[in-house]
Amino acid sequence: MGITQRRTDKEIIQKRAIKTREKLLLAALELYMEKGYHNTTVDEIAKGAGLSTGIAYRYFKNKKELLLAALSFSFENIKDIAGVSEEDFIADDISSILTAFERIHTEYRAFHEELEGLRHSDEDVRVIYADFTGKALSELYDKLPEKIREKSHSWERLNISIGLMENYCHAYMDNRLNEKGLKYMREETIRIIEKLMWENKDDF
Repeated sequence: MGITQRRTDKEIIQKRAIKTREKLLLAALELYMEKGYHNTTVDEIAKGAGLSTGIAYRYFKNKKELLLAALSFSFENIKDIAGVSEEDFIADDISSILTAFERIHTEYRAFHEELEGLRHSDEDVRVIYADFTGKALSELYDKLPEKIREKSHSWERLNISIGLMENYCHAYMDNRLNEKGLKYMREETIRIIEKLMWENKDDF
């Protein structure tokens, strides 16, 4: 067998391994979102991926390692999952971003709530979560138009805007308000964010 053939065979094996690993991660995320992390077993994840439990343990030594890998994978692909990008935010399309946030918070409610608990109780999860949110905010901030970044407290304004959207989505998810109240909160969230981020005046 020549060197070229060995290299080709190795590449094929590596691609298969990557695909198998991704199947497990996607199956894990789907089950986490449906049932929550604590109610999901490695056996169920392997079955969901169309693989044996033994194969799952070849890639991940335990349930916790699989969780951390799934979290990293989901954060890396969050734009595809959310159906929104930095360009939407930069283009002042807050309504579309809120719609995407609403979908994530409702469709993935079980996992979202469990993740909130895990990041406060598990140091490994907290580190991954903090690292992702820090990088995501920095990337978004760097893509903002210069005229926005030059405004006083532009970094803080961005953080406030994200917090406002999260707060609205929690009200949306928990049915804390009636339809009229929720509509008002949504409209005010958009108005305040637009004023914070795009108002020409420096003072709010």
